[in-house]
Amino acid sequence: MNDIVSRLLEGFSPDSEGIYGGVVGTANQQQEEIELREEVASRQVGSRLDAISGSHSIPVMDREVDRFLKKMPHGALILDIGGCWGWHWRRLASIRPDVLVIIVDFVRPNLTHACQLLGDLIGRQVWLMHADATALPFWISEEFEGFDGVWTVQTFQHIPDFRQAVSEAYRVLKSGGTFVNYSLNHQPPIAWLYRMLGKNYVMKGQIEGAFWLARASDEQKDCIKSIFKAHLAERWTEFLFSPEFRFLHPGRERSLLGCLDASLSNNHGRLCWFARQHSYECRKH
Repeated sequence: MNDIVSRLLEGFSPDSEGIYGGVVGTANQQQEEIELREEVASRQVGSRLDAISGSHSIPVMDREVDRFLKKMPHGALILDIGGCWGWHWRRLASIRPDVLVIIVDFVRPNLTHACQLLGDLIGRQVWLMHADATALPFWISEEFEGFDGVWTVQTFQHIPDFRQAVSEAYRVLKSGGTFVNYSLNHQPPIAWLYRMLGKNYVMKGQIEGAFWLARASDEQKDCIKSIFKAHLAERWTEFLFSPEFRFLHPGRERSLLGCLDASLSNNHGRLCWFARQHSYECRKH
């Protein structure tokens, strides 16, 4: 085990699957969501990547991972907050064998899936911890200056205390480190279709029978800027992939439409009303 990772995980014992126990503090606030996500994670699945492609575009996010990794220095240590099944890092050994990743998730069964999907990456380049985004069990010291990157995809949008989650990401990020947060975008055409179909398009609030959701917004952007006090870059992704309307083919791992979708990703706001994801990225000074 890498010396820095070893010190970070000191005091936490891995279970038989190699999952370390952290501190899960949102249980009272998000217990219903935890139970729902545990039930989803307990379902039998055939191909995990096929299951993932029902909620995320694999080609698009593979391109985003590559883009993020290019910003990382040699030997970087990344924290993936809410990493779920860990699928973003399945190609890590081939594209960045020097990079290490710690994945935290507050739903432990998700990390069991990550163990099985990532295989021998676990304990070599990737470590798993059952922990809470709003109370990360890592402390900055002379020995540990922080993570080189904090990566989070559609996680903070489900945390009612968004500011606390961003504050924790800022706290554990080293000076010069990069933070990126992906959330669902506000899509006016989709919102209009929802209204035409008599469905509720949630911008911020509880989704009936599901979980809390806050889509990307100026409020989130201002929150991140106020904490980081730095220039913030915006990015729009997933233009063709639409699980809401069962158009899932672009999300599959080797989909040509997915590759086309990845090429549409941009930082300039082109077709932003049609993008499913909206991300914010900044560096810590």
